[in-house]
Amino acid sequence: MRLISFHKLSIIFLFSVLVFAACSRGPVYKSVAESKMKSEIQYIGFDNNSAIRYAISNDKEFLYIRLEALSRPSVLKIIQSGFYIYIDTLGKKNRDMWFNYPIGKTDQLFQAKLFSKEEKENDAVAGKLELESQIKDVDKFALFVANEKEEPAENDLEKGFAFHLIPGEYGSLNYYAAIRLDKIKKGGFEAIDNLNIGIISGAFKKPNLAGSRRGGRRSSRYRGMNRVPQAQQQSNVDPQKMRDMYLMSMPINFWINVELLKN
Repeated sequence: MRLISFHKLSIIFLFSVLVFAACSRGPVYKSVAESKMKSEIQYIGFDNNSAIRYAISNDKEFLYIRLEALSRPSVLKIIQSGFYIYIDTLGKKNRDMWFNYPIGKTDQLFQAKLFSKEEKENDAVAGKLELESQIKDVDKFALFVANEKEEPAENDLEKGFAFHLIPGEYGSLNYYAAIRLDKIKKGGFEAIDNLNIGIISGAFKKPNLAGSRRGGRRSSRYRGMNRVPQAQQQSNVDPQKMRDMYLMSMPINFWINVELLKN
């Protein structure tokens, strides 16, 4: 049996590290031309945990981010608990630059149930009407932070930003944001190749289960809240409400590695 030299082992180890590092970054998605998006939105990916699909496009002036939240918890977290788009021009997950819209509150418990007990065929209509009502109450301003400098972001492309929320079919939510590229990096289009974009929401407080058992002691079954609680037979806790509240306490959190379209 031939022995592998130390030099060869070093090369194999280095190659393995490089492969692991490349894999850990995840796939790189190619941005789509904004001109194509105007005729039909082309989604490039889907996040399973939040049930959000996303479309990233650009032209020579702007980066455009479109999302469609398909799950009720994600829709409500975007509208009610605040929503952030983080942008890292070095392909990492640095949070020094971010766009915040809507601006929400995270220091509250979510009280309402996510779904009504009405018949399923009425859920889509009721959900869309309720969503339209909630969007009207969303503040019409946003914030952009870069290099520790904070500036209000007006909904005006000529001033560098545009953003809106639109109710979709069956209670989904469509999110749109446009950010001028020279706001992201000096030199704009010519200076940027790859971006790592974080899609992150605020979240509500975790439910306080004190008092769910006689004597006011917290059940050890839920200590740590490391999983979504399943329906349990308890004297004074609505299992569905507890589950809904827990889902609302978990923020949306995923990153997209994007290569800008240069052609």
